[in-house]
Amino acid sequence: MKERKGLFWALCQNELEKLWAHRGRTLLIAFLVIVLGGTFLVYQSQQASVSALHQAVAVQKSQIGQLRRQVRNASGPTKRALTSQLHQEQQSLQQMEQQTNVVHVRPQVAALKAGLKTTPVALRGQMMETLATDQYLASHGITAFNPQAETGWRMVGQVFGSTALLVFALLAVGISGDRISSEMEGGTWGILLLHAPQRLHVYLAKLLASLMVMWGFMTAAAIGFFAAGSAVLGAGSAIMPHVVGLRLAVTPGSVSPQLRVPVQVFHILPQWSYDLAALGLAMLAMGSLVAIAVALSMLTRSTVFSLIVGAVLVLSMVLAHLAGPSALADPALHLPLIEDWTGTLAMQYDLIGMTLRNGLAVVLAWTLVAMGSSLWMVRRLDV
Repeated sequence: MKERKGLFWALCQNELEKLWAHRGRTLLIAFLVIVLGGTFLVYQSQQASVSALHQAVAVQKSQIGQLRRQVRNASGPTKRALTSQLHQEQQSLQQMEQQTNVVHVRPQVAALKAGLKTTPVALRGQMMETLATDQYLASHGITAFNPQAETGWRMVGQVFGSTALLVFALLAVGISGDRISSEMEGGTWGILLLHAPQRLHVYLAKLLASLMVMWGFMTAAAIGFFAAGSAVLGAGSAIMPHVVGLRLAVTPGSVSPQLRVPVQVFHILPQWSYDLAALGLAMLAMGSLVAIAVALSMLTRSTVFSLIVGAVLVLSMVLAHLAGPSALADPALHLPLIEDWTGTLAMQYDLIGMTLRNGLAVVLAWTLVAMGSSLWMVRRLDV
């Protein structure tokens, strides 16, 4: 038994050495491009967003000034209509300025509590979410914050909780898509089997090595994003709130689902916990993709074909909105599993079934199918 374990870990070490020899330089370059490029893009996006908001505020102020002049020169029904329009424009301006300035928590809590009294129950979801986060902030001593400010902490959650994971997914396919096929094409499969008492160990060693490299890369990237983001944008607060566990419900009289957040359903995670959850869930989804890529490498026996099929599977996420409810079965759609948990994907695709539980079930099902087919095939794979 000890000899078998020793041989298995020797196989794992051999696979890690081969992966590093063949992919080490690529991984280092990818790390620098992803982390530095991602940080730069976030910085540019923040600057563009702030600039656009300031321009919108300036335009809105100009329109309000014109309306005020028209109100002074008007009379009767026309003046009443213009006055009403002026009031609406001033409210819109106030909302815009709140996005560009610091939000003061306590006055907003008071305003939300007053607003809940006159808002229909079916439409209170978003207000309840905002009120809960504001009360969380107040309880942690945060009385003011800038909702538009990007920080090192926020970057980690954004990267591992968004479609940015497509880049990591393509990298996972590139790492794992030739694990078996390259041995077959290079004529080394038979030699490898001579040194392995069980074919199962060969497959498990290749799978484990691919997972270790991919997960190690993701962990390093998370640290890199935090460090680069903190240097450029500031570290920010580790306890800023994130709402997860949102529930979709059909509002009476509405055709499409609307967000409703009962107090007993959603949960608030501090930023550091949200970042760890986003990274952990992304690792689970990426682990499933690695298992699928290794299975494709084994089933096709062709590196080119397995890489193409794996890339197509990953990129199917981009067109998933065309598939309707059947898109739920697409593992690529659940790469950012944290978005299943926050309800972001459910709202984006208008599908109530896109919950964290269902997302995990889809990822697990694909993993079991991939590993099952690999275990069946490895016993029949001849030189």
